[in-house]
Amino acid sequence: MEVLAAASSVFAVVSLALQLADNVQRLVGFWDSVKDAPSEITEIRSELRVLGVLLKRIEIDAQHAASDDGDILEHECLVICKGSVAKLEKLSRELNHELSRNGIRRKWSCLRKALQEKKLASYWSELERAKSTLIMYQYLRNG
Repeated sequence: MEVLAAASSVFAVVSLALQLADNVQRLVGFWDSVKDAPSEITEIRSELRVLGVLLKRIEIDAQHAASDDGDILEHECLVICKGSVAKLEKLSRELNHELSRNGIRRKWSCLRKALQEKKLASYWSELERAKSTLIMYQYLRNG
């Protein structure tokens, strides 16, 4: 019975990590579609890519690691990350809506109005929260 529970736990971690990595890839795709963006947007894309790599690393680690108390840590870190990614997706959907109102052009100039400084700061905050949680996990896991 313990073997089944352990396998189920590993599957849950792998599944959540994979789902989050896919969601982050969609966020990267959104920001890639914004043309003539300033360097801050390029930095957001880069940070999202780092987050995606961290998630992939957790997925790989979970598949190859023996089940232990780290599964709980993995899962909780991923749940925190999931909340941040959900907020990032919500902000991106709002921004996408603004871009869609302006027709097919996906230029930074169209997005500038919609992207108030407060929204951009919030985006950065959630991105950093997700990334730092996963980095903390990696540090604790690998000693």
